[in-house]
Amino acid sequence: MSAATQSGCAAASDMFAPVTEAEKATAPATLREATTETWEPKLPSPSEPELPNGATAMWVYRDASGNPLYARFRYEKTDDAGFVSKEVRPLTYGRRVWVDKKGRRRDVTGWHWKQPAKPLPLYGLDRLAASPEAPVLLVEGEKTADAAGEFFPDYVAVTSGGSTSASSVSWASLSGRAVTIWPDNDEPGQKYAQACVEALREAGAQAVRLVKLPDNLPEGWDLADPHPAEGEQDTGALLRTLIERAPQAEANVTMPYGYSFTKSGLLYTPETKDDNLPLPVWVAAPFEVIAETRDENGTGWGLLICWRDRDGNPHQWSLPKRLVHGEGKDIAGELEDAGLNCSITAQRHLRQFIASVRTHTRLRCVTNAGWHKTELGPAFVLPNGITLGEGRRAVAFQTTSAATGTEYATAGTLEEWKRDIAAYAVGNSRLLFALSIPFCGPLLDIMGEQSGGFHIVGKSQSGKSTALFAAGSVWGKGDRDGQVRSWRGTSNGTEGIAAATSDTLLILDEMSQADSREVGEITYMLANNTGKQRAGRNGEARARKTWRSSFLSTGEVTLAVKMGETGRRTMAGQEVRLVSIQADAGAGMGMFETLHDIPSAGDLADHIRRAARTTYGTASRAYLDALVKDRTNDEAGLIAGIKGMVDAFADMCLPNAKIDGQVRSVVRRFGLVAAAGEMAAAYKVLPWQHGAATRAAKVCFESWLSDRGGTQAAEDQEAIEQVRAFIEAHGESRFTNLNPADEGGLHSRTNNRAGYRRVEDGPDDGRWEYLIFPEAWRKEVCKGLDAKRAAKVLYEAGHLKAGDPGRPTKSVRVPEEGLKRFFVLRNSILEGGAA
Repeated sequence: MSAATQSGCAAASDMFAPVTEAEKATAPATLREATTETWEPKLPSPSEPELPNGATAMWVYRDASGNPLYARFRYEKTDDAGFVSKEVRPLTYGRRVWVDKKGRRRDVTGWHWKQPAKPLPLYGLDRLAASPEAPVLLVEGEKTADAAGEFFPDYVAVTSGGSTSASSVSWASLSGRAVTIWPDNDEPGQKYAQACVEALREAGAQAVRLVKLPDNLPEGWDLADPHPAEGEQDTGALLRTLIERAPQAEANVTMPYGYSFTKSGLLYTPETKDDNLPLPVWVAAPFEVIAETRDENGTGWGLLICWRDRDGNPHQWSLPKRLVHGEGKDIAGELEDAGLNCSITAQRHLRQFIASVRTHTRLRCVTNAGWHKTELGPAFVLPNGITLGEGRRAVAFQTTSAATGTEYATAGTLEEWKRDIAAYAVGNSRLLFALSIPFCGPLLDIMGEQSGGFHIVGKSQSGKSTALFAAGSVWGKGDRDGQVRSWRGTSNGTEGIAAATSDTLLILDEMSQADSREVGEITYMLANNTGKQRAGRNGEARARKTWRSSFLSTGEVTLAVKMGETGRRTMAGQEVRLVSIQADAGAGMGMFETLHDIPSAGDLADHIRRAARTTYGTASRAYLDALVKDRTNDEAGLIAGIKGMVDAFADMCLPNAKIDGQVRSVVRRFGLVAAAGEMAAAYKVLPWQHGAATRAAKVCFESWLSDRGGTQAAEDQEAIEQVRAFIEAHGESRFTNLNPADEGGLHSRTNNRAGYRRVEDGPDDGRWEYLIFPEAWRKEVCKGLDAKRAAKVLYEAGHLKAGDPGRPTKSVRVPEEGLKRFFVLRNSILEGGAA
């Protein structure tokens, strides 16, 4: 501080002696407890404050005559990661009497790190007095006020301080003045502006206008920042146009009769017929009404409110208004569970308030998380209600529960997550691929892709669950009480989970716990983006749940084995929608290929599991911040870039190959995961080098392709395998031997004959061929298959001999029976290759 400031402190009476028991007994009540003090600010102050050491800025609040009232200083601190944190401290002249931590009584008159008693003065009272007829420009923050005064010298620029200061100041000095509010371009700025509108109305401002900011401004922009003018445009002219065209501001909230907000919360004062003033009824702790909500069809009306719990944690809830016509305790119970204290005896007043309050602001409510298009641009809604993107001010996530999406909390920092989890994926193809999958979910809507998933299969203790914990930590807590759900559940229950995790990541652990009768249906349902069609109470069709889901699963068995427990057969579409990847990377350490100097695979798995419980959620926020901006600025370019990466991946994995559409679909899904991982690395969310995600995806795809057995359609491969299995099972018992040289020959007895077998002539001399009756072919050999397609597949594979042109059967003369038609199969069908 300056010498003048220090002299003011030195002149004060400063008692350093410990307080005796006798002094405590005779001291004022405020000195009897060490935790209390006396603070008597002296306004105006007798001296000017000066910039303290370490402060980067100072703003002096003055009265109408220009005398200093108090000051605010800004301090900035840069941490090791380069992040700059800011702190603003008040300094006020006055007398402070207190007992310090050592029990010594202090009585000092001078400058203290304290602020005056509320209500506080506005910043710029001297400017207001000097220009009593000038219009007023109200902004957020002292730095912005100083900059605004330079931009608009014909206005008096004032502020109440930071974004939460509107309720702490006296607005009386703006009574009768014409005020234009210029908000910061972020959500706190909009809230501050609306709070100022209502405060100015109550203070009797002559007119209140609110500047409508253009959509092309950066997030958080204010008048102290450079204006992003385009081309040769005059910045001053642009800003002048905005302030001159500012429309009249409307109070956002219209309170129902009898209701009011005070420091203690929402009160209801009943109407009386006599002259006695009724006592107000306390309804609920303080909360803020933000907006009314409704869907794009004008239905589903709700109310968006926000509050802080007793620990200071913020909450918001867009509650459906239909709840007010149910049990009052339902609403109050949800609010109480989320930290907003509600009266037990005034629940009907709470319901009436929610039903009757009106707001000027309207938002579109959505009931699914994920991407939503708005007139302001794209918005991404997280399942906990947090919304990102230019369109965030136009939508609200509406649910019947106030405490929804708790699995999407954050803990720790992004740098800690990269160090403690993501860094260990380098060199570990399965873990690196599993960590790329969570970033794929938000790309599904951008690319117009269907849902799909990956199933990591392997023996117990091979690291499967570790991959899930790591993947879950991208979006929230990576554990079974967070992002990791169980396969144990019904398809109806999984519908709700899928809808709640749309465009993010759905994790299901341990398929062995699922009902074998439902696991196939769940797989189809997840991949088809929609739930069952159900009827309402009156038989009318209810709205179906929808989603876009990237899902990750584990199990000791594959989908085919699980469904086979109840005699069911997997369809090709199911195996394409849920692609199995072997957990064992082949290095003798389960899913790990390198341990990064950690003693064992078990120790590395334990480390990742612990880290996923303590450091999580930050990676998805950073990724979405960058992705939303890219989609807003150049969606076409973003789509083209992602498509290019997917195409390049497919060409790399399957060059010049004739492949079935199912395999092409799968390789492109692997490619989308690779693109997601590369994008997250480019956004500096993942600490990997360029190409790492692509290489890991290629290793995992090749593992899947090897297990599958080739690039042909799954139905085609299944047809070959089913025909082969039938002949292997019944080759001698149901096929009569036509070779007369063999004992018995044609006269041997064959029960339930399916055809004949004989030694082939020509180049296949000495090997058996099988002649199958057309009826047996359709009803038994190809049971459950398309018999015509199966014949075509076997012919193209070289296993079925050509018949007459355009016909898969061949005429063969059988001794004693004459000419008959058969499906004639070569012996190559048993050898697993083409003839």
